[in-house]
Amino acid sequence: MTPSMVTAPLKKFALSSLSNVEAEAVHDGVDILNLSVGPNNPPATTRTTFLNPFDATLLSAVKAGVFVAQAAGNGGPFPKTLVSYSPWIASVAAAVDDRGYKNHLTLGNGKILAGIGLAPATHFNRTYTLVSANDVMLDSSVMKYSPSDCQRPEVLNKNLVEGNILLCGYSFNFVVGTASVKKVSETAKSLGAAGFVLAVENVSPGTKFDPVPVGIAGIVITDVSKSMDLVNYYKTSTSRDWTGRVRSFKATGSIGNGLMPILHKSAPEVALFSSRGPDIKDFSFQDADLLKPDILAPGSLIWAAWAPNGTDEANYIGEGFAMISGTSMAAPHIAGIAALIKQRHPHWSPAAIKSALMTTTTTLDRAGRPIQAQQFSGSETMTLVTATPFDYGSGHVNPRAALDPGLIFDAGFEDYLMFLCTIPGIDTREITNFTSSSCNSTSGHPSDLNTPSITVSHLVGTRTVTRTVTNIAEQETYVITTRMSPSIAIETSPPAMTLLSGASRKFTVTLTVRSVTGTYSFGEVLMKGSRGHKVRIPVVAMGYQH
Repeated sequence: MTPSMVTAPLKKFALSSLSNVEAEAVHDGVDILNLSVGPNNPPATTRTTFLNPFDATLLSAVKAGVFVAQAAGNGGPFPKTLVSYSPWIASVAAAVDDRGYKNHLTLGNGKILAGIGLAPATHFNRTYTLVSANDVMLDSSVMKYSPSDCQRPEVLNKNLVEGNILLCGYSFNFVVGTASVKKVSETAKSLGAAGFVLAVENVSPGTKFDPVPVGIAGIVITDVSKSMDLVNYYKTSTSRDWTGRVRSFKATGSIGNGLMPILHKSAPEVALFSSRGPDIKDFSFQDADLLKPDILAPGSLIWAAWAPNGTDEANYIGEGFAMISGTSMAAPHIAGIAALIKQRHPHWSPAAIKSALMTTTTTLDRAGRPIQAQQFSGSETMTLVTATPFDYGSGHVNPRAALDPGLIFDAGFEDYLMFLCTIPGIDTREITNFTSSSCNSTSGHPSDLNTPSITVSHLVGTRTVTRTVTNIAEQETYVITTRMSPSIAIETSPPAMTLLSGASRKFTVTLTVRSVTGTYSFGEVLMKGSRGHKVRIPVVAMGYQH
């Protein structure tokens, strides 16, 4: 059996269309649904985020046996920016892998300026004259066309550009999408330039610069201070007459080869843009007793097939492939791996597949250090901090291990219904409206849902949480150990258990407040099997006084 998969890689999506996709997917017997899409804001129309039209529709798909992967959102690195909320969905955060496309511009004064540019080098062992677009305009009347953007070759003097490196300015037009690096390269090529440089002289915090593949030597100088070095060198090397017109261009430079990826061992890192937890349960941003995101997967500089007639990314119009960053690119990795698991285990539920993915992840990078998360420092420059489950959920996906997880934490529609019914302040009529099912009871706690993670957002005194595991391998004995921040005590019972193949067993995790810190504590429950399986679930709690 080969699992079938539907992917909806759209940034904005009508809710009626989503409902149609879900209905058609179920009707067609689709096994996996990928949604690189989500609501723009927490829903104001429902009492809880879990019943927003997206999540409620996806609950119907999961009820029909469809595994759903959804992009966590690109609102990072700030907390509570997720747009994927519910336990029946695999919410996917984005990781930066160890492949980057760096480039450099060598100036005639010996300075080497770093930048990005998925582009060939200028001719080896040769330097070229630098000419600024503003200095090679055909006449001053073309200023209305923002000539420094280098989007219109017809406003620049080909005789002055030909054989030289064209200097262009990164303006707000690039931010709003009316200008593109692709068009700069086309302008430079049509004018016979040896290459181009796009200098970023001011930039908004959080602006992403992805390398754009171009067929001519080119580089984007993204560091504002490096761009100023370039501008100052150009100014001091260029002689002008009393009107400001250039007498002679004396600045020179050469562009390096940006086609070779640079690999390093810091991967994976949580991408700056990747939305962060905690998960929220309502429009007032109250913390939910559920860990989100669920899992981390590659989502930065991902090569993928592209529709040549697509117009939402100016740099890739007419291209058959594109390299894009976003949680939209991370979610399909999880959908694809889920399809492999479904092929190996055709009868597994969506929750079982999600459990296999989550319990087998890694929280270490390739150098064996704790995964780092890209974050802003006080000066709005990017820095790295040690990642937490609010950055990566259970950790970075490990496809090979997910195919043989040993134990699974299973759940179905009735479990999700009970989860909804136990949310404090929930309107049970709303649950009935969205699920066509009613609550038999509202007692219990959302953290009792049998998820492969434990989250208690408001821990007072002691709370005991029960989980049920099912052995999907041969008979195995598991020893259970725990680790937790000192402010919360953690205990499990029993300390070990033997499960026959196919058998299920309950175990409890007891959390007790030791000290109130005002911040979340993080830990884990690790189950080590005698046959080599390792099953790990994250534990997240915040302690409060009685």
